[in-house]
Amino acid sequence: MSRPPTDLRPVKLNLLLGFHNCVATDLLWLFLTILGILGLIPNGMSLVQGFRLRGNVRRGMRLAFGGFLPPAVVILPVRGIDPGFDENVRAILGQSYPKYRLLVISDDSADPAAERLRAIAAESPRVPVSVVVAEPSNLQGKVNAVRSGLLHLTPTDEVVVFADSDIRPAPDWLRQLVQPLADSTVGVATGFRWYVPPTPTFWSLVRTEWNAVSANVLFDPRRAFAWGGSCAVRRDRLPVLRLEDRWRNVLSDDLVLTRAVRDAGLKIAYAPAALVPTFEGASRATCLEWCLRQMTMATLYLPIVRRYAAAAFAVFDGSVVLGLASLILAALWGPVYLVPAVLFLLPVPGVIWKAALRRNAFFSAAPAVASAWKVSAWQSAMASTAVLWVMAVGLVRTRRPTVVRWRGRVYDVTDPNHVRVHDSDR
Repeated sequence: MSRPPTDLRPVKLNLLLGFHNCVATDLLWLFLTILGILGLIPNGMSLVQGFRLRGNVRRGMRLAFGGFLPPAVVILPVRGIDPGFDENVRAILGQSYPKYRLLVISDDSADPAAERLRAIAAESPRVPVSVVVAEPSNLQGKVNAVRSGLLHLTPTDEVVVFADSDIRPAPDWLRQLVQPLADSTVGVATGFRWYVPPTPTFWSLVRTEWNAVSANVLFDPRRAFAWGGSCAVRRDRLPVLRLEDRWRNVLSDDLVLTRAVRDAGLKIAYAPAALVPTFEGASRATCLEWCLRQMTMATLYLPIVRRYAAAAFAVFDGSVVLGLASLILAALWGPVYLVPAVLFLLPVPGVIWKAALRRNAFFSAAPAVASAWKVSAWQSAMASTAVLWVMAVGLVRTRRPTVVRWRGRVYDVTDPNHVRVHDSDR
């Protein structure tokens, strides 16, 4: 008996499908591997920036022992008494600077901070202290306070310094901050803040690391910015900068100052030795609100910095997401996918490494801040990793900001150059 011919079509079909699946799997592996290698390029460039920071700080320290010491006025806006207020004011009044005075601006004559400051000033008679009330305005707040301070300058004030009441500077802070202004091409000399939480909780450290990330651009001529909590300008530059006009109906003093300096064709100089600590903790709500407000300010007044952050963190976050996806593929289709997974996840230790490089670079110029920093390496590592996702969420939520909440007030920022105050209870 002859056997019926065997139908080989299902076998051929299965072989063909298996071949196609293998090809597709190989192509996906190849695509992910190549993408992972390409993703290492910007991450490598980021690490190079971290290594360069130390050199930039050292070059910036060359001015640390300069002899440019003109008479200065420190404009200090106050509103309420925050924790550590007394120690902060005493530190500002205890500067090793030959001649300076303190000009305090409050929104309200009944503000308890003004009365407390008068009492502290009696302990330091060497430094003249004046307390004035900010000019009436539809937009009360810090910007109106510092703008009002410009109306109370005297002919002897050759340098104008802007400070925040939550900083606790070292005795040589004012001296270091003023030195870059000896260069006539510098429009503003700026310091920077380092958050030192008294109790290093997770969210307080996330805010510290988030704030530190912005220090990456302080030596970048295109993206550098002045920080309003510690910066100085020469008195003779004020007519060119037109701050009295620019600071009307806006919400950010420092980013508007940054634009004014750039428009005047002048430079922004970072003074590494003028790094100041802020001894303040943060809860999750406080941290996230603060981060979102900072990103909103950048969106409104300095979009180049926001674009830079969006590009950088899109690469970092995208790498981590694809790394996790590759790990899932490795569990489903084989260990060969561990290769792209490792490539994609390498930026995570890179972020931690860069945070340590940045911290060491800035601390090398500010031993007082370094000695106050009592945080373990693993705590800093956890916080710096979390910044990746806080930044991603913030970039999405601040694309088109319309409202900003700040110190009990609600601001309508639909037009950033004509900000209005809402009822704070709304």
